[in-house]
Amino acid sequence: MSERSRWMQMAESGTMRALRFGGWFHRRFGRGPITVILALAAAYYAARNGEARRGSRRYLERVAATPEGRRALGRGPRLAQILRHFTEFAMNLYDRMVVWGGALDTFELEHDGSGEIFRLAESGQGVLLLGAHIGSLDMLGFIARRHDLVVNVVAYYENAEQINAFFESQGPEQVRMIHLDPTSVQAAFEIRACLARGEIVVILADRPPPEEVRGGRVRTSQVSFLGRPARFPMGPFLLAGVLECPVYLALCVRTGRARYTTLMRPVAPGRRVRKGEREKHAQEILARYVNLLELTCQRYPFQWFNLYDFWEEAAS
Repeated sequence: MSERSRWMQMAESGTMRALRFGGWFHRRFGRGPITVILALAAAYYAARNGEARRGSRRYLERVAATPEGRRALGRGPRLAQILRHFTEFAMNLYDRMVVWGGALDTFELEHDGSGEIFRLAESGQGVLLLGAHIGSLDMLGFIARRHDLVVNVVAYYENAEQINAFFESQGPEQVRMIHLDPTSVQAAFEIRACLARGEIVVILADRPPPEEVRGGRVRTSQVSFLGRPARFPMGPFLLAGVLECPVYLALCVRTGRARYTTLMRPVAPGRRVRKGEREKHAQEILARYVNLLELTCQRYPFQWFNLYDFWEEAAS
């Protein structure tokens, strides 16, 4: 089992405990003392999880190697920066629990580039949003729901069954989930139907399914990310070439206490791509997507939540 697969299993277990504890704590005490509690929990988790700690350090070192990233970090990655990285992850989980509990109105929400998405949705145009494990995908979905937009999130969910069960227990369905099965084309038909209805489809495009699941059936492409080769799944980018809809990078990052900002950046216009051009088109979209991820990581370095050695697969 790879380091990434172990991180996903540990993250699921830790997330479940954090969500249940966070729910009890928020109901009893509110947001006041939670920062200290989460910082202590993050320090404990970092101390016990050497792989995740090393993954955080490697990532922060890559960010610090860029002028923009070093300015955002303030200094090279030391223990304080690694602990802050884990604390941001814990805060994300806590806010995730709060918003699923129906308290979105307790957050201050800002928009950076969302206006075009709202205009496209109002015109009945389906939009493909490429997300990443940066910030909060749940917050992004709930913000869209606040604006009466229908959101469909496509991801590999088998490693998060317990978390999804927790969310379902919190109330009625808020965001539609589409399970991405590497062995089936069912998700592709569901995605096309959603876009035809003028809905929003969000795909996490920065992480392939675990290697023991994909079994060689999922294509990846090796590109430079923060100065080192890393592998990204090709599926979302090949799909963008056949859906004929606008494609945007979509992220929602935490910018302060109970404050989030949505980031929307155009990646590709909606146009028909001939079959012989789809590979080239997908590589071009991937390059733009990765470039935008780099810029986001340099600006918000502690919002990246792939807490394992992201460059491991490319090196193996």
